[in-house]
Amino acid sequence: MKFSPLLSAMARHLAGSIATILLISLSTINALATPDQPVADTVDPQQVEQGAYLARVGDCAACHTAPKGLPLAGGLPMTTPFGTIYSTNITPDKEHGIGKFSFEEFDRAMRAGITENGEHLYPAMPYPSFAKLSGNDMHALYAYFMHGVKAVPTKNRESELPWPLSIRSLMAVWNRLYLKKGEYVADARHSANWNRGAYLVQGLGHCGACHTPRGIAGQEKALSEAEGQHYLGGALADNWYASNLSDDLGTGLRAWSKEDIVDYLKTGRTTRSAASGAMAHVVGASTQHLHDEDLIAIAEYLKSLPTSHNVTAVFTAAKLELRRSGNLDLG
Repeated sequence: MKFSPLLSAMARHLAGSIATILLISLSTINALATPDQPVADTVDPQQVEQGAYLARVGDCAACHTAPKGLPLAGGLPMTTPFGTIYSTNITPDKEHGIGKFSFEEFDRAMRAGITENGEHLYPAMPYPSFAKLSGNDMHALYAYFMHGVKAVPTKNRESELPWPLSIRSLMAVWNRLYLKKGEYVADARHSANWNRGAYLVQGLGHCGACHTPRGIAGQEKALSEAEGQHYLGGALADNWYASNLSDDLGTGLRAWSKEDIVDYLKTGRTTRSAASGAMAHVVGASTQHLHDEDLIAIAEYLKSLPTSHNVTAVFTAAKLELRRSGNLDLG
C-alpha cells in the first residue's frame, strides 16, 4: 500500500514526537533514580544564614573544634566523671563528618542522640536540650551545616571510657530514663519575650548542660524551671564552676539587673563581674554575636527563675576559689 506524501510526512512527524517523548521520559527517570545528585537551586541562602546564626547561639564551634584544629572538625577532649569523650566531626565531610546525613537523620541525632547508622551518642552532646528546637530552626541548622560549612576530612577519635560505659548501646536505656521528647511549648502565662528567652536557654543555648547539677547517671537534674530548684543552680563542669543563675542572693543573679545580664553576655563583663574560663569562650564565640532582642529575652527569662538553694554548688564554688588561691588541694 502506498501512502500519499502528506501521510508520509505526518508519520515521520509522529515518530519523531514519540522518540522525543521517550527521551524526555528516560531523562526524568534517570534524574529521579539518582537522589544524591546535588541540586544547587534548592539551597536557600537566607536559610543558611539563619542556620549560621543558630549555630552561634548553640556555640557549636566551641565543643566541636579541637585546640589548633579546623573549625567544627571535632576532637576536643571533654572530661567527665566517667572518662574522656572527644567531640565529633560535624562538617559535611561524607566519610568522617555528617555529609551523608539526610535531614531526618540529622534531626534524630540532634533530638535523640542517634546517628545515621544507629549508633548512640553520649549526652556530652546536649541532645536532651536540642530536642526542644522548632522544626524551622532544625531545618535552618541542617542547611547551614550542609551548605555553609567547609568539609574537613578529620577522623573522629574514640572516647576513653571504661567498660561497660564504653558500650554505646547502653545509652538506649539512659534515653528511656532521662530523655524527654518534644519541641518547646510556649507558656501562655508569660510574654512572647519570656518564652523566647526560655526557648533559647533551655534549648539551643543548652545553658543547663553546664549550670545544672547532674545526677548519678550524668543526667541533668532538671531541664527547666518547672522541674525543680536544681535547674541552673550551679555545677562543676570540666573543672570549672558554672555559676548559679537562679534568684539566689548569695550565689545567683538576684543582685543583677536585666541590663547587667545583657552587658555580661554581650561584652563578658559588668561592674560586678567578668567572664573567665569556659564562660569567656562562650561569650567570645557565641553570646556576643546574639541579636540584642535575644539577649534581652534571655535576661528576662533568667530574672524570673526561682531561688535555687544548691548547697553542693555553693560548697563546690568555695572549694574551687580556695584551690585557685593556693589554700586547698582538691587533688
